[in-house]
Order: sequence, then structure tokens, then C-alpha cells
Amino acid sequence: MTQMPESRTPKHAAQPADVSYPYYEAGRTPQPQAHQHVQQRDSSAGLGLWAALVVIATFMVASVAWLGVTTAQDPTPTAEERQGREHVQRPGEQQGDGENGENPEQPAEQPPMGVQVSSPAFALWAPGTKIQATDHYPQPGEQFTAQSCTVAFSFSGPDGRNYAVTAGHCGNEGDLVWPTYAQTAQDYSVEVGHYIYSGLFSEDVGETGDIDVGIIEITDPDRYMDLVGKPIETALYPGDIPAGEEICKTGATTGFTCGQFEASGRSQIIRTDAETERETYGDIAHVCALPGDSGGPVFYLIGGRASIIGVVSGTEAGRAGEPCDAEGADTKMMSYSNYNQVKEVIDRVVPGVDWVEQTW
Repeated sequence: MTQMPESRTPKHAAQPADVSYPYYEAGRTPQPQAHQHVQQRDSSAGLGLWAALVVIATFMVASVAWLGVTTAQDPTPTAEERQGREHVQRPGEQQGDGENGENPEQPAEQPPMGVQVSSPAFALWAPGTKIQATDHYPQPGEQFTAQSCTVAFSFSGPDGRNYAVTAGHCGNEGDLVWPTYAQTAQDYSVEVGHYIYSGLFSEDVGETGDIDVGIIEITDPDRYMDLVGKPIETALYPGDIPAGEEICKTGATTGFTCGQFEASGRSQIIRTDAETERETYGDIAHVCALPGDSGGPVFYLIGGRASIIGVVSGTEAGRAGEPCDAEGADTKMMSYSNYNQVKEVIDRVVPGVDWVEQTW
């Protein structure tokens, strides 16, 4: 009989985030909360600050699922076995995935646009990789909760270790990361990675504490990981996006959805537990997102090529469960952490990353 590993709990085990929000709730009139932990502002200065910002109460779009571990000892297929049974996930070979939208077109060749983008020297996981996280090693017969999210992109550090970028609310520092297809005891015996940083939960966040970005260290590079349809390129665009321009996102739940960019530097209020409210900042756009899409790449097409401009954070409270094909869904507001915020977090957590500059 195969001996199961002992249960091990990471040092910084996460508690599930409370995803109720202080200012807007479904079917209710906005009311002030009795015990707010955000910094209080006096009436004059506070009014001026909040009037200068668009404040949106957001529903963090990580998906929390109840799962169980089967007692089967056979692991799910390896990467080679999976690719032998399925289409290899390469641009142009696999159809769109998710409830809405086909994958963006990826022309084989495009004339140079004179736009600068940057790519990591090596990226192990493609943008749109699906992940789930737990705060412990699940055991056979156990019912447990897992946070399902999406990876925006990956990169390698100067020491050769591999990392992935997702939303900060998707996991606490020390949480374990698994493939979304994991279901057997052997699948859950060795994690594919773990969170080393969360902009919302880590203690030492410095000036990046109001950024909803998380960093995962990938510790099992050989494990097969599911993707959202066909992957886009791992290329980051630092430029400004004009209001009204179309941008898109990739998410594990809704696939590829697009809409108009709205504005930069907007504030959102989220509640990370029963008593604590956090104020974060990011960009907003009229793009549909649902639970499970958190952490996915937000991108802008340059000459038909997708360039990543941010990481999905949340959507308006009270509309988080509204399907993307529902009437009026095109007015939903999605918030995301932009390029500058993502690079700020990476530079703090994994300094010295090798970026390759390209001209498109």
C-alpha cells in the first residue's frame, strides 16, 4: 500500500477571503458600515479626494469551490500523455475556451508597428494558465475549499527559478498551488508551486501593499497545466491606453472577453475578512469577468498581436454572478492592476529579472 504524506500546513496559511463589500451589495441600498478599518478622512479633505476618483466597490473574482480527493493512487495524465490525447496548445491549433468569445486572432506575421514591448527571457507557464490554491495538503476523503484563479504570465528570476503572476487576493503567502484537473491522492501529494507574495495578505509589502498582485514560485515545472484556449504571447506593453480603446482579458471561467477601456488610477474598496477593508488602485474597463477569472491577463492588440497590459482584479459588487451574455452585461466594470503596478511588485519581490525589449 502506498504511504500517504503527512499533513503539512504552510507557515502562513490563508483564511478564505470574505467577499462581501462595504458600499454596494446585491439588492441593497448603499449604507455606511459601523466598523470601518480604512483610514478615516475629515469631511473637507475627504470629499475632495473621493471626488477626484471613481470609487467602485469590487467583488474579487476568485472562484471558491468545494472539492474532494479520491482514494485512487493513479495520477492524472502527465504532460506527454495529455498531449498525446489532446491537441497540443499552440496558437492557431486550438479553439476558444470559456463561456464567451473566441480567442483573438494571432496573425503569423505583422509589419513592425514601432511599439516597444518587453518579454521575460524565459516563461514556463503561458498566459491564461488555470490554477487552484489551498492552505494545506488535501487528504483522501477530505472535503476542502480551493481558490480557482488564472495566471497572467510567468517569468524566470536571475537564479533560474520560475515564477507566475496572478491576483493578490487569489492566495496568501505560503498557500499551495495545484493544477485545476487535480482530483486524486497522488495529484495532491506534491504541489506545482506556492505563493511567495500577496499584495493584500503579505506582511512585508512596502509601497506595493495597495496593489492586487500575487507572485507564485513554480516548483514542479514538469507538471501539465490546463490553459484557457490557445495562449497569447508573453509580451508586456507599458504604453498608455486611450479611453474608448478596446482591450480584452483571458479568464478560466469566461474565456476571452473584450470591451472599452475606461480610465486609469481609480480606487476600489474591498473587504479581505470580516473586519478589514482595503483600498486598492488600478485601471477600469467595460469588460465582463466572473469568479475564476481573477489573475488572468488583460491585453491590448497591437497590429493584431496581444500585448499584456495588466492583471484581472475584480468586478462590480452585486454583478459578479451576472453572465457575460446577459442583457446589459456590456456595461459591467472590471478592475485590473496595470503594467506599472505589476512591474513594481515584480521588482520588489524578484529583483533582477531579465527582460528582453522588442519592437513590434
